[in-house]
Amino acid sequence: MKRQILWIFITILSIQTNFAQFKFGVKLGLTATNVNMNAATNLDDLELPTSRTLNFDGGVVFEYDLMPEILSIRSGLEYAQKGFLVDLEQVKEKYNDIKEISGDWRTRFQYLQFPVNLVYHIGDFNINAGPYLAYGLGGIEMQDLKVVKNDDTVQNINESYDLQPVFGSANVDLSSTANSLMIQYFNGLDYGINVGFGFNIKQVLINVNYQQGLANITPDLADEPNFSPTDLLAKHNVLSLEVTYFFTK
Repeated sequence: MKRQILWIFITILSIQTNFAQFKFGVKLGLTATNVNMNAATNLDDLELPTSRTLNFDGGVVFEYDLMPEILSIRSGLEYAQKGFLVDLEQVKEKYNDIKEISGDWRTRFQYLQFPVNLVYHIGDFNINAGPYLAYGLGGIEMQDLKVVKNDDTVQNINESYDLQPVFGSANVDLSSTANSLMIQYFNGLDYGINVGFGFNIKQVLINVNYQQGLANITPDLADEPNFSPTDLLAKHNVLSLEVTYFFTK
């Protein structure tokens, strides 16, 4: 009987210890996102000059202590928006037939994202780094533009295109693509690395994070055997400010 009571006590203590090593919370972040494009010389017209645009991410966060107050693993599942603005000033410089261009041209991608970071704690501060994997959900490209050509003809563009993730090859004829490869399709699998640092205020974590995509989001085109996704490299990069609330200390 005494032995049974002892084992029950040890089991309860073990469960409490495991819960003490595990934290659960929710996260919301403001992100400044961009896509770096590099095109092969003969496909220069497909390359868009880009700049950062504001988006957001949010989701659930899990953290498990490997060495209490020293080392932990932080992961979770989050909804993440990524994308870019087209830099219209650079567009005007790139295309000699454009006299003036104004308005707004932006692209937004939506992902379900799974990061895994190793976290090193220094008091209330921490340094974190690790990989992420993201699954494309969709997106949109929006154009609200006024274009004045050198002959003074004016073109007003007000259009939007749904973006579809593809996992494999997309059946696209390159000649039918109005502005860029990413108007209708993008490679749905994204992955890369995270690097960040944070500060804890009781149960609140404030974290600054930089994310660099390693996957090319340009899809393979089944109807274009002479085109390779490496002919137009496009990779996400994200700078974010995130606030996480943990329900347990």
